[in-house]
Amino acid sequence: MLRTFDLDDDDLVLIIGSGAGGGTLGNELAQKGIRTLILEAGPRIEREQHIDDERQSFAQLTWLDKRTTSGSWRIAKDYPNFPANLCKVVGGTTVHWGGCSLRVQDHELRAKDLYGDIAGTNLLNWPLTLAELEPYYDKAEDKMGVTGTHGIPLLDPDNNQIVMAAGAKKVGYKECSTGNMAINSRPRDGRPATIQDGFCFQGIRSNAKWSTLNSEIPKGEATGNLEVRPQCHVLRIEQNKFGKVTGVVYADKQGINHQQRARIVCVAGNSIETPRILLNSASSRYPEGLANSSGQVGRNYMRHMSGAVWAVFEKPVRMYRGNTMAGCIKDEGFHRQDREFVGGYYMQTVHRGLSFMAAGLANNLDVPGWGYEYTRIMEAYQCMAGMHVHSEDHRSALDRKVLQRTPIAAMARARNGLASRTNSRVLTVSLHDPTLVCLEDAAKRQLANVREEVWVR
Repeated sequence: MLRTFDLDDDDLVLIIGSGAGGGTLGNELAQKGIRTLILEAGPRIEREQHIDDERQSFAQLTWLDKRTTSGSWRIAKDYPNFPANLCKVVGGTTVHWGGCSLRVQDHELRAKDLYGDIAGTNLLNWPLTLAELEPYYDKAEDKMGVTGTHGIPLLDPDNNQIVMAAGAKKVGYKECSTGNMAINSRPRDGRPATIQDGFCFQGIRSNAKWSTLNSEIPKGEATGNLEVRPQCHVLRIEQNKFGKVTGVVYADKQGINHQQRARIVCVAGNSIETPRILLNSASSRYPEGLANSSGQVGRNYMRHMSGAVWAVFEKPVRMYRGNTMAGCIKDEGFHRQDREFVGGYYMQTVHRGLSFMAAGLANNLDVPGWGYEYTRIMEAYQCMAGMHVHSEDHRSALDRKVLQRTPIAAMARARNGLASRTNSRVLTVSLHDPTLVCLEDAAKRQLANVREEVWVR
């Protein structure tokens, strides 16, 4: 019987969100005997219910609440109401993520010193050093079973990674492997090894990928000290006349408001929900919202640069057989003074199922979503391979979230406003070339002109 706590129990630690931060913290506290309640806005969908279909899984897991977008970035122009790539379920976005587990690098922690002043940005150095973070990385990698750490073998390569590695070798890259992944290469922690089923983004049916849904939360619940309460969307954090937090108000799945008391509230929502809750918790004592004496809550919204290149080969690759992003080239992941942009980037394998590939190609810059060229490429789907690029973006106080009041349950809708910046635009162009060359060298002229624009999301 799972533990449940009363609404008036004011001796609880209450955590908002059950993803990577909230779900893990809930387990850690429960293991230490601390009575803990997690409030999760989404439903609890166990792994047996996850769907090995990209479109249906997107509808099942994605945070679909209405939001709006503004600014000069591409999303505001082309996809202003498209959902952010976040999940509204118990386990949060750890249910959807690909499992890639890379460490922050030293140059990223010292951005102000190394990058200098970049127009349109608001750079600062981190108050922590990499040496201070490394023990916590070690602990997290051991907990998650990250391959290539703690003696855990790397994942076996699939055909997509083999193609990428062949191109990388010809280009001269040295650091190419299946990467550091929180997906079991061998049975570990009560979970089996991956079966390379190709549906890492569509949940955790095979149970090989780490998430808080299949790992941290069940362990915490087994102690009797943790309750996870799904479909409870926190509206605001309550405070007494002295400014001390006393609990939260949340709306249940019927839209009925409840007040849950607590002695400590930990805010572990995603990059949109956390500032929404803090800003929506304004009071006479904190008129600009909680934890916002700096005026920076909801600002400095950061994304990552990403994009993909696809190639058609003479023989079948069957990129859909294998873990989605289990292939990584790290050679370009460092900051170099001789480039036109700051920071670095990683190149990874990527694949799409047939329906998502068709939809993505239809929105491509170079190929219209109809006609001979489109059908020729789609007919060669089994012979396709793909590479994805990821890089950092930089913070700006102008990139912010604004709350738009709605009449439903005192909710405030988030509006994301971002601007396209010079470094991002230069990086956008630069990221495309090495991925194109890798696949071109591997493909030996069988490269189809089906690149996607590299864009910020």
